[in-house]
Amino acid sequence: MSNGDTPKEEKRELIVYDFDPNNIPPEYLQAVGLVAMTSASTESATAEFIGALIGADNIETLALTTHMNAPLKDHVARSLIELNAVSAEILDQVDDLLDNIDDATARRNVIIHNQLIMHPKTGEVLSHRLKARGSLQLELRPISVEEIKEDARLIYEAALALINFMGIFRIEPRERRAPLREPLNRSKKARAERRDLGGRKAAPAGPKPAAE
Repeated sequence: MSNGDTPKEEKRELIVYDFDPNNIPPEYLQAVGLVAMTSASTESATAEFIGALIGADNIETLALTTHMNAPLKDHVARSLIELNAVSAEILDQVDDLLDNIDDATARRNVIIHNQLIMHPKTGEVLSHRLKARGSLQLELRPISVEEIKEDARLIYEAALALINFMGIFRIEPRERRAPLREPLNRSKKARAERRDLGGRKAAPAGPKPAAE
């Protein structure tokens, strides 16, 4: 190449990946579903632990924790065990168990919150992972069914470890004995109607006869 020549840019093959989840092989979808279900078991175990630590019954525990996200469950459980642990050794054990669940949650998030895509020619399945904490980062790497199933196993074992700990120390929400109230219509209109009905029931049936 002479001094007057300019280097030619290398042409890169344009790859249009398949982002349609309907085309992902069934064994991958099954493995992802297993991750989702084992994660639900893990969150349920942490919720029961919280309910037991505050002396709630099993139904109160559901009312308290159902809409807590995983990080909030973790923070609440750690705060409560610090208040209730009989020794630093027990506290350390629980922190280890919750650390494992926290790691399991991170594994779950990687699988559930990122897309699986396919190479249009080879059919290879890749994990399309995005991060945007301070800067936008993209990682595209191959992933196997076995890897996803291994994550599911670790997630489930994190839940089992906490459940076993609770069994050893008999930590569990008490069973509810009081009957459950039928769900009420809680709207403002329904409340006003109930108050009006209650007021009319308390009012006298009619005018008293005049004294003679």
